[in-house]
Amino acid sequence: MSDSQPIALPPRPVTTVTAIIISTFLMGAGTALQGSAVSMRAGLEGFPDMIIGIIMSANYAGLVVGSLLAPSVIRNVGYVRSFAAFASLTSISAIAHVLWINPVMWIVFRGATGLCLAIMLVVVESWLNVSSTTYNRGRILSIYSVVYLGSMGAGQPLLGAFSPAGFELFGITTVLVSLCLVPVALMRVTGEPQAERRPPELITTFMRSPLAGSGIMVSGLITGATWSLSPRFGQELGMADGEIGVLMVLVSLGTLAMQWPLGWISDRRDRRRAIVWSLGVAFAAAALIGIMRSTGLPLYVLMFLFGGFGMPLYSLCVALANDQLTPDQMVGAAGAIIVYYGMGSATGPFFASLFMSAVGPAGLFLFMSLVLALLLGFTLIRLTIVPHIPLIRKTAYHVYPRTTAMAFGLLRRAGRRKTEKTGESG
Repeated sequence: MSDSQPIALPPRPVTTVTAIIISTFLMGAGTALQGSAVSMRAGLEGFPDMIIGIIMSANYAGLVVGSLLAPSVIRNVGYVRSFAAFASLTSISAIAHVLWINPVMWIVFRGATGLCLAIMLVVVESWLNVSSTTYNRGRILSIYSVVYLGSMGAGQPLLGAFSPAGFELFGITTVLVSLCLVPVALMRVTGEPQAERRPPELITTFMRSPLAGSGIMVSGLITGATWSLSPRFGQELGMADGEIGVLMVLVSLGTLAMQWPLGWISDRRDRRRAIVWSLGVAFAAAALIGIMRSTGLPLYVLMFLFGGFGMPLYSLCVALANDQLTPDQMVGAAGAIIVYYGMGSATGPFFASLFMSAVGPAGLFLFMSLVLALLLGFTLIRLTIVPHIPLIRKTAYHVYPRTTAMAFGLLRRAGRRKTEKTGESG
């Protein structure tokens, strides 16, 4: 054998995970920026608030449909080609908004964006599953969740640098989404495609924890409404584009800042009490934003608090549901959780837009404060009727990305290992 012959090194899982995380950041930054740009551009084009709500709701409806189609796509063409194809379609959809400025076409484009994004997210989460081990799955889930949540605010300052009235923001979105292809295409990656598919157990999962199921739906309502219509809210208040970008960044920063304090409380006490704190502060912040209708520092502080206590509601409710499940039951429950969240996020922008049409921009936060107040009342009733809930197992709080059912596989496999270790030692 000649010494000059190169030795082919196999791809390492750490390289694969690194490539996926970098691609996730670029994908999240681009798609979140696109949502803000579409909402603001629709307002500038004179679309009615109700039509804007339908346009933004179409994105979340597409997410649900894409989550259902993704396993078949992955099994047929693999990770890299699935990711590349739908990233390209997402990129096309972004620039298409400025080529055809029409409400009907924008509904189609937003629905297509959501569908493509869902398939990309399923690819990412399934790929992370097969690229991680039983020892690091929980840690990888946390890193992935933080990166994805942080990416949603990373591109928002560009709203101040470029006007949504032009093509630049849509072009930047196209660039960011296209760039997310580069790491997975050029870095050494591995991973045999795997995509479990099981019908979501909607009724069984809800009956195990009615509060968790209701909370996940409400989380979808407020998350979909916030990310879809907050740019329009700021626009109608007369805020500058850069100030609107700050608002969206503060929602993301608040979410990252308060996830772990609330999770720490929920791990050490009844999770429902952490949910009460989350709902109470988020309700107060939303109500004050709606009533005060102010801009500047008071609005910035309230938006930070609203994001900090409202957005972690999803992870708190998922943790509450997981306490009632064995690791194997998480597969069917994960599908149900995504359906609950999809139902909320797909309808939230539409109903919030009706409130905005009726009472002006404040209607967005008045709608969300009403929804949060109803869930807070239900939570207090549940605490009174069921003061102590039986636990199948006490799970640790994790920051769950509000993405697809595949993310739950990371903890399900880690949870199964812990159960097996407990059985062996007993």
